[in-house]
Amino acid sequence: MKQSNVKAYFKPLSLNEAISILKDYEGETRIIAGATDFFADDHPAVEALIDICGLELSYIKEDEGFLKIGALTTINELVKSEVISSKYHGLWEASKVLGDKTIRNTATIGGNICSSVPSADSVPALVALGAVLSIKAPSGEKKVKIEEFFTGPRKNVLKKNEILTEIQIPICNCKFGTGFEKMTRNSEDLALVNAAAYIKVDGDNKIKEARVALGAVAPTVVRAKKLEEALMGIKPEEEKLEKLTELVKESISPISDVRCSEDYREHASKVLAKRAILEAYKRAVEKN
Repeated sequence: MKQSNVKAYFKPLSLNEAISILKDYEGETRIIAGATDFFADDHPAVEALIDICGLELSYIKEDEGFLKIGALTTINELVKSEVISSKYHGLWEASKVLGDKTIRNTATIGGNICSSVPSADSVPALVALGAVLSIKAPSGEKKVKIEEFFTGPRKNVLKKNEILTEIQIPICNCKFGTGFEKMTRNSEDLALVNAAAYIKVDGDNKIKEARVALGAVAPTVVRAKKLEEALMGIKPEEEKLEKLTELVKESISPISDVRCSEDYREHASKVLAKRAILEAYKRAVEKN
């Protein structure tokens, strides 16, 4: 962090204390945990840091029909989790390629979400899984679907006195599979494009439900809903998907930047969506 006007540092020991600090401090505040994203940029307007590492928000558990992940769970803890690797393979794959090992040991799942960058690797996987975010506010707890959480690049619906506390993924005892694909300039780089798929099949191995999410190709992670609709009732084959993934263009709005061109992102979106769908379908059928 090159420029800083930080004047105060707080380390609350409870959620209520953290909310109270956020509410009462008059200057601009920033919540930090792993801080891997925060310290990489300049933040001249930030006057106070609120370190929430002392809160008990690091866990992965199945409870009340949901897989619940605490917002302070590190990315490496997701990689090491047997539950994640065995049942939610797409999220495990996304976690495995998020930054390098040093970053994964420090960065948190909540931080990756709240940074709200369009290329965040965990987000497409969580969108495909239908995740819901639990947010602590002064008035109590509220729930937001993850795909409704983002409003633009580095922007989301969190208010100044609110904190993301938990990610909830509905547990499905059905036959489903997930997949994740990422294209980068090198193994540790931000995604040029990433894609995740959730596929649920019926007794005849035809697709009964599908969610396909893409990152780094719009101001926020987006779902390819036209493609999802076209997948219903079919058994996807590579040749068939080659045509169907043209529908991805209906959902994305890629840009050209120093990292790659708009045309490249559009082409990569179709390729990665196809790969993620095929992998998710294969895993769903193996459970059938």
